[in-house]
Amino acid sequence: MSVFDKILNSRFVDQYGPAFAPSFDFVDTSAEAQIELPNDPASVSAAVERVITEAGHQIVGVSDDRLAFAVVTKKTLLSWELATGIEITPTPQGSRLSIYLANLAGRPKALLDGPKNKKVAQKLAERIRAAV
Repeated sequence: MSVFDKILNSRFVDQYGPAFAPSFDFVDTSAEAQIELPNDPASVSAAVERVITEAGHQIVGVSDDRLAFAVVTKKTLLSWELATGIEITPTPQGSRLSIYLANLAGRPKALLDGPKNKKVAQKLAERIRAAV
């Protein structure tokens, strides 16, 4: 782990960082992306786990059938963690992958978080598509 990552993941930043960042609580930071995949749900599920793990995010919950995931993205220089829900729905053609994102509760919100989160959701969906 680099020095920068150690600082970002330190208890000090977690405890005091939000106090120093402006927060626009009225901003809706939720975002969604959906894609259709020709693959079966089991292979999409395996790709989701692989992409999330390789990106350094944390899987905090998985449904028994492994078709729904709760994920917390890692903190970066310009972004706090994001609460992420990933659902895989079987379809006649294969699978539908739905990704839902929002700022993690208790973290500051910025004016452009909604559009930024939409791009993050779309990029994550495309990374999963490429990994299947």
